[in-house]
Amino acid sequence: MIRRLNEKLISKIAAGQIAVSPSSVVKELIENSLDANASTVTVLINSPFNFKVIDDGEGIPFKELPLAVERFSTSKIENLEDFLKLRTYGFRGEALHAISLFSRLILKSRYYMEEVGGIIVVKGGVVENYEPISFSSGTAVVVEDLYFNVPVRKKGVSRNEKQKMKNVVEDLAIANEAVAFKINSIAYPVSSKIERIYRITGKEFELKEKGFLTLFYNTRFDRSSGRVKKVFVNRRPVISKEIAELLRKHHIEEYILFIELSPSEIDFNVSPLKDKVVFRDLANVLQSLESLLNKNLYFLPQFKTVRKVEEETSFDYGSLKLIGADETVAICEDGKYYYFFDIHLLHERVNFEMILERLKEGFFEEKRLMTPIYLDNSPMVVKLKRLGVNVKRDGKRFVISSLPAIISREDIEDILNGKEPESVASSACKNAIKSGVEFVSKLEIEKLVALYMKCREKRVCPHGRPIFYRIKKRDILKKLGRL
Repeated sequence: MIRRLNEKLISKIAAGQIAVSPSSVVKELIENSLDANASTVTVLINSPFNFKVIDDGEGIPFKELPLAVERFSTSKIENLEDFLKLRTYGFRGEALHAISLFSRLILKSRYYMEEVGGIIVVKGGVVENYEPISFSSGTAVVVEDLYFNVPVRKKGVSRNEKQKMKNVVEDLAIANEAVAFKINSIAYPVSSKIERIYRITGKEFELKEKGFLTLFYNTRFDRSSGRVKKVFVNRRPVISKEIAELLRKHHIEEYILFIELSPSEIDFNVSPLKDKVVFRDLANVLQSLESLLNKNLYFLPQFKTVRKVEEETSFDYGSLKLIGADETVAICEDGKYYYFFDIHLLHERVNFEMILERLKEGFFEEKRLMTPIYLDNSPMVVKLKRLGVNVKRDGKRFVISSLPAIISREDIEDILNGKEPESVASSACKNAIKSGVEFVSKLEIEKLVALYMKCREKRVCPHGRPIFYRIKKRDILKKLGRL
């Protein structure tokens, strides 16, 4: 028999979808602070079940405190027209109500136009206290004993939930660099977006912008610290499979992508956590991102096959003659030996040396370093300068305050240790022919071999793998009984 559920049960089911985890609760509270135009947000986490969020925002009028913890009570929208213009994080009016059903919620606030503040205490959906108090300004929300009345959910909270809560705060801090954040003892003052990203991730990213897209990206990442992969739509962290696949296709190892669109172009009202988004024109978003990614992202010639290499009127083939090839191996001979070349590694070596030449020519854009690199007086300075690194004298030491865009800080250490710059090697690899995947004509391989013959290093690829294996023609003839 089908029955209509009562309002109390409906409310608890819906609240369970919103207060699904401590990190989701923290997210809702911080979003409320940001919507209240807070300039400072402080999050104090004792445990996943006991924490508080404090802000210096506009506050809540005393008379409206009971309404603030009721379901479907919000100051964000009144009608459908407001919904289509929405630029705030919250809009459903369910968060505080949902949290109060599963915890002891203490809400203190003073509206900026009132002389007195107020407090309301709600436990398990029941108001325990509501009275005026003396309060400085803004709002403080204390969550105590979260999930006290749903022990199964409390038991199911993961061991690393405290870290997840911290990650949620940091995501919102990245998206709101004009707001000061504090997480326990860690402070993030108001700063530029690139500085906020560096303070939180500890990583330096390149920047590309076009229209409604702002992309911070990194083609090389530190495996010990994990990949940074974030997408924000109108400052809201979201998950988008299509965007992630497109960035992966372009070999972007790490990224923070900001998308700013008119509220009428997007809909966040598709999941309780508002972590998914529906674009009215997803094709346009992907096409614009594709255009941004194709716009000289790596600051080097973007060629997948040799066809896009600058044409030359004549080639010095040396003594190598191409006999034949499949999708993986090219076979050449020089009269004495048969050479079996790995086509991908062959192309990788050519790419690598072409990029090094461009570095010497000052072809690449410069990126400023958040923290300069200091070097002692060393002969290696000459080598760095040959690679297009701007090294300046600073007293008895040398200082590097910027780098060619394709070189990372780690590359400097590699070069000083006599190694190849890994970022350059990675770009050379990513833009090389994919063995067994891309078909390459005989003419293209002949051009590739000609370019390879001009390389300084011919034995190994930039990562140290052998490019070819050779056999004496005489040994083959002996096996065939010709000698």
